[in-house]
Amino acid sequence: MSTITRLRVGNEDFLVAAMIERCPKSMMIRELLQNALEAAQSAPNGERRVEFSALTVDGARKLALWNAGRGLTAAELYRMCDIAASINKVNGLDANFGMGAKVASLPSNQHGMRYRSCRDGVVHEVVLGKRGGTYGRLHQPAPDGRLTEIVEVTGLARAEGRDTASDWTEVVLLGNRAEQDTVADPFDGHPRSPANWLIETIGGRYFRFLPGGSVLLQPGIHPVTASYALRSLEQRLAALPHYERVALPDGVVIHYAYDAPHPDKPGANLSQPSGLENAEGMAGIVFRDEIFAVMRGAQWRREAPSFGVPVGARHVSILVELPSDHPVQAEGYREFLRYRGGAQAQVRLADLAPLIAEHQPGWLREILAGSSPSAALVAEAQQEMGELLRSLGVARRRPPRPRTEDMPPPATPVAPPAARPVVIETAPALFLLRGAAEVADAGLTFRAACYYPESHQLHINLTYPAVAVMASMLTGSEDSEEVAPAVQAAATEIAERSMVMRVARALVHGLAKRGRPREWNDGQLRVLLSAESLTLAADDVHAGFTEAQESFRQSVLAVPMAE
Repeated sequence: MSTITRLRVGNEDFLVAAMIERCPKSMMIRELLQNALEAAQSAPNGERRVEFSALTVDGARKLALWNAGRGLTAAELYRMCDIAASINKVNGLDANFGMGAKVASLPSNQHGMRYRSCRDGVVHEVVLGKRGGTYGRLHQPAPDGRLTEIVEVTGLARAEGRDTASDWTEVVLLGNRAEQDTVADPFDGHPRSPANWLIETIGGRYFRFLPGGSVLLQPGIHPVTASYALRSLEQRLAALPHYERVALPDGVVIHYAYDAPHPDKPGANLSQPSGLENAEGMAGIVFRDEIFAVMRGAQWRREAPSFGVPVGARHVSILVELPSDHPVQAEGYREFLRYRGGAQAQVRLADLAPLIAEHQPGWLREILAGSSPSAALVAEAQQEMGELLRSLGVARRRPPRPRTEDMPPPATPVAPPAARPVVIETAPALFLLRGAAEVADAGLTFRAACYYPESHQLHINLTYPAVAVMASMLTGSEDSEEVAPAVQAAATEIAERSMVMRVARALVHGLAKRGRPREWNDGQLRVLLSAESLTLAADDVHAGFTEAQESFRQSVLAVPMAE
């Protein structure tokens, strides 16, 4: 005898609409493509194709997605339309939800989504859409004039150029309006889509495609003029001259890649002309072949220093691949990952910043170090910071690395533990920025410096106005006065050194306040070590000015006088 009464749905229309309309639109292509890739696995090896193309339906361009592989019968096509219904798949929280493609696509295709599937030479069609506030299968006239949900369209499909000799499935996005161009404007202007939106969407989500699978773009998909096979991110990174796959003992793999600047195209990477995919640097977490927590563009360039990439982030890609049994799972709409244990917090790339910085390959360190100017000044400043850290007895206190699962509490010690020796903090890695792009990427256009505790790095903007102010004070010149180039160069060099040392000392004194919670709480420490506080130290051009004057005097005396 059963001991439970099953819960039922009180308002089915509302539940279905709520699931559909709360789904992020951005997941549409992922869900459709994943279904197509999985279905194509049933095709013979070498024929596991997925194709995006542009079709004309009632005079308007519509985006079509076609895949090889076992087709669906009329009954299977009917059942496939239901929520949480999967054909030839097993439902599960870690497997198939049975609603992804439908739920993610219908918010942007209320006019209709047309499914066709060829099975054993016969093609059937169903159209999903929204009418009168209800989502469902649209009624269509059958050959005998009856209205029905599933219609047989074999002859029509052949007339449109589809081969019925082998199985396949096709979905056409009809959008929210009959006249909508879903190839160029898949979301009906909300949001607007760039011309290359499809390539960007796929490239930003898939690290690798399923075994043997190929994704083709046909003419009509911008900017394709001939059939083009998309390359997965894994393929593109592995083809670069500078690429390394670092495997860790726990099964985690970190992919590091460097794509050198293009010599003739400022802002572009060397590999960009080799394909249509975006070659700009990026970072993310890979789980079961898909990329989560993606950082690209300005966001990656701004956050990269926390991951051990102080400069040149637009040329660096870092992907942390978690093993398939890692204790994480995709949230309901597969937009991001959650930890399985504890409070099931969202998995963030920042959680892995210390791990990424720790295992950075030596060749990448050398490339990045070579991008930072003024090696002598860096060495001098680091030496002074190290001496000051030791004299102040500053203990090493780095942010703890987050754990991915709950750990048992430590056992109560039988005896008081022996006092641990104090480990003195080392001088942070120092990077001096001069290029306008590097300064902007670091978010220092209006700041003098920024400290990244995750990677223990200090970035200083050598173009900050305090340098020019002190240089003018040293030369005693006004803006309109001309100064000999050699004298100006000496003044600028000394002003840069003075600002670097002011900022470095301010940072060390800030680090010395850690570990004193009664005097300096976490919020106060964040302010103390902030870019704004370090900028104030840089602005104090009068600090150490006497020393700078003497250095300038000696430098000027060493300048050869023109005869």
